[in-house]
Amino acid sequence: MTRLVRPTFVLLAAALAAAGATAPSAGARLSGCERKMVRLVNDVRAQHDLTRVRVSRALGRAADHHSRDMLMRDFFDHSSSDGTPFDRRVRRYAHARTVGETLAAFGRRRGGAHTVVQMWLESPPHRAILLGADFRRIGIARRWGMLGNAKQAVVTADFASSR
Repeated sequence: MTRLVRPTFVLLAAALAAAGATAPSAGARLSGCERKMVRLVNDVRAQHDLTRVRVSRALGRAADHHSRDMLMRDFFDHSSSDGTPFDRRVRRYAHARTVGETLAAFGRRRGGAHTVVQMWLESPPHRAILLGADFRRIGIARRWGMLGNAKQAVVTADFASSR
């Protein structure tokens, strides 16, 4: 498993993938920052005449599980700590033909929702996911903790087609 940890802003984007899976139940509500990130993603999508993504509790659970896993096990990667590829992990929570994932990690002084979405837009692989025409749903989770030897916010955004 690749371990990539820096106390500065770090981003990774996963390629789009295809296939199906099952969805567990229940989920947490979005924080203000998470809601703002979704709003900003939808603003950008609207500027490109794309359908807005709607918040999915199932994808939110997938994103939250991954953000927590990365902080708990001190790694930063799309694959889960047990080596499960991101697309298989996401599809455990939500049925989807197409899925995508963006990650971010940053220290307290680096900003919030605007910074994360702007950095994703400036990165070609992240931008492709944010502007993916097939995507209709999003789950997002920002969690704080120690990553490496620095206090970091870790953000996971999972995207999925309608089915």
